Amino acid sequence: MTIVVRGCDLVDGRGTEPRRGVDVVVEGDTVREIVEPGNGAYPSAEVVDAKGMLVIPGLINNHTHGTAYGPLFPSGHEPLPREQVNANLDRHLLEGTTTVLCVDGFITAEAVAATDEAHPVNVKAASCNTPACLEAATIADGGGLTDVHRAFTARQAVAEGAVALGEIGAGHTLGGGGASYLYIPEQIARRTGVTVTALQANELKVAVLGRHIRTSAFDRAAVEEALAGAGLTGLLSVDEAREIVSGVVLPAFDVALRGLAEAADQARQLDVPVLVHNAAASMTQVAAIARTDVRLIAGHSNHPSFTTREAVGHAERLKERGAVIDVSILDSFRGRRPDMIPLLYAMFEAGLVDTISTDYAAGHHDPILLAIDRATRAGVVGLPAAIAMATSTVADTFPGLAPRRGRIVPGAIADLVVTDPAALENVGTVMIGGRIVVREGRLVADEASHDR
Repeated sequence: MTIVVRGCDLVDGRGTEPRRGVDVVVEGDTVREIVEPGNGAYPSAEVVDAKGMLVIPGLINNHTHGTAYGPLFPSGHEPLPREQVNANLDRHLLEGTTTVLCVDGFITAEAVAATDEAHPVNVKAASCNTPACLEAATIADGGGLTDVHRAFTARQAVAEGAVALGEIGAGHTLGGGGASYLYIPEQIARRTGVTVTALQANELKVAVLGRHIRTSAFDRAAVEEALAGAGLTGLLSVDEAREIVSGVVLPAFDVALRGLAEAADQARQLDVPVLVHNAAASMTQVAAIARTDVRLIAGHSNHPSFTTREAVGHAERLKERGAVIDVSILDSFRGRRPDMIPLLYAMFEAGLVDTISTDYAAGHHDPILLAIDRATRAGVVGLPAAIAMATSTVADTFPGLAPRRGRIVPGAIADLVVTDPAALENVGTVMIGGRIVVREGRLVADEASHDR
């Protein structure tokens, strides 16, 4: 079947300037040619009217959770229901993402294949199943790990299709966001019956252990203030709060830190990239890995545990050593964490960003295209460069993730997104491998059906 996307403005993913008013001709699963309107004779083709619209490659998201059937997070948390995984993938698809890298880390090749078959989004996985990472997951949680998951090593995962090792570390084992939105609130609710927010739990965590996760950072007055802010005064003493936070974060922490170097060494041996949890608590170990010859992706280098100055300086040093600097959108723009926007913009303005992902943000991540729209309008990054950060650069960084994808050029696989240049997050049409799977902002039932 031939499809002509007619009269569009094109940002092709290579970082080059937009082309205005062109036709993109798709034949089968492949981009055949890009021509001036009327220069291609395809009388029987299906026409997608894209006049006044912007066409970009399908986004390639290199840091997602909850996008494959199996244990959730690198802490081996119990799996999401399959319906929720499918819904998560639907959401990514409607936001213009056509390929995801699931970095939950303990998912088997069979489960990845089942997810990929059940959904039009291309689903690939990374593995974190090295000895130290498995030990840290077991200490921190491990509720979703079966004997099969424990036995499925990173080496076996790569042999059976995993394209990277990652996410190594993670906020669930290194005292990051996972501890703040999942484990600390669980323990507080168990002890007091009070449900605290992720931000309240994070304030308490920082008061007890600091941004860098050190027992010496304990601040009694800050803990009292955090307890008052969370409505826990009289329900938890300072010492009880310290016990809860320390009991959640510290048991797995040193083991997880050790896992960073261990996984980097395995990735080097297996000749795959390694994506690591880059935050204030892990920055020393991440810098040490960057001095080696492994292909290192410093995940979410705009992590909220960093100060802006700290994040920029750290990223500069990593980049000098050849690391790929990833930023995650998280939940910065739709009212949940606007305090994180200045750090993201500072990373763009400093010219440090290589790739853009979402991460999970307790399931509240913003669309990549929303962040690109806001950042380009703020003047901190150009549109062609930003689109490349979410398409071709990701494909180049992870060679097995999206072959022949991430660029709209003749011979490439036809993953295309038609969106509104006035509001990039308003995605109209999405095509994967030459099949239209989203029309007018809605899933196409026959193409986007699930094995439910």
